[in-house]
Amino acid sequence: MVDNRGYKNNLLFVAVVIGIFITIIYIIKRPLPNENTLKFTDPTSSWTECRHVTIKELDEWFDSGEWNGIPKIIHQTWKNETLRERQKQWSQTWCNQYTNWRYHLWTDDENDLFVRTKFLWFYPTFQQLSPAILKADSVRYLYMFYYGGLYIDLDYKSIRRADHLFTNKSVILSLINYSFNSMNSVPNSWMASKPHHPLWTYILYRIMLLWSRATDQERNEFWNGKAEFFTGPQSLFDGLMFYIHSNLQTDQSLDQLFGNNQNQTSDSILELANITFLGPRLMNAYDWMNGIGGDVCSAERPTFNENICKEIVKPIYGITYWSHSYGHGHENDANYLRSIQT
Repeated sequence: MVDNRGYKNNLLFVAVVIGIFITIIYIIKRPLPNENTLKFTDPTSSWTECRHVTIKELDEWFDSGEWNGIPKIIHQTWKNETLRERQKQWSQTWCNQYTNWRYHLWTDDENDLFVRTKFLWFYPTFQQLSPAILKADSVRYLYMFYYGGLYIDLDYKSIRRADHLFTNKSVILSLINYSFNSMNSVPNSWMASKPHHPLWTYILYRIMLLWSRATDQERNEFWNGKAEFFTGPQSLFDGLMFYIHSNLQTDQSLDQLFGNNQNQTSDSILELANITFLGPRLMNAYDWMNGIGGDVCSAERPTFNENICKEIVKPIYGITYWSHSYGHGHENDANYLRSIQT
């Protein structure tokens, strides 16, 4: 595996300089709403569920400036427009509850066009990323940087609305647990953000640099943890820590920055460097790392049972069943996640 410890300082410097530069460019190109553009009649007040929009409609709404804070757009992505039955069922729970939000399901082809036209500097890396999960991982950071809004993996189910927590927030991440030594405790499967936040540039440039230093064997062969390392939660965690350390001028660990264990409860809401962290039970609930409830909470298990799982982990706003639809051989399994559980 690639060892990135020797160049972390250089990576931090490059990411800070280029991140600031790219952020300034995008803020200039895509102006944020001002007090004049915010004076409008909200058409979403009469919606009974979220509004599915095309990319053209999304761009028109976004460019109109008829939004503020974290824009009310839900992003999900799949290889095409045909979701599996359970994916469709879980996705619909967000539309049913986030009634005044817009929604777009990004396909692989749309993702490629989006990166090629909006992020040409990242496109050469994006083209090379393999397997497909690496592209699906990296493009979600681009949604967050360009549009902002809410990104949700397709194996998340909404229990109740949580967008009241978004008020006056810049970036919101959800924790699996507080075991930060693993670098997997802050997943990239549920994220909310204002547009143009510099955090995302730290992560994107980490992906570019690590991929450029990978050997042909590391790029072309599948190995356990490849997605997590290059583009997934470990990439998010590294970029997050670079961002926090540079903003707070500290080298303390996340454990140290969060303070004593009394702050680290399952339903805590913690703040660091203008980033909000939701405690594990608020949005993830099922922790695949500790294995509690795994037999009924993992969508990969034949004994998977949503109702029993919810009794065990007691989710508050949302829950994920960690289906790994893009990995573990499931992406080409036509029967995976097909049946609907009543």
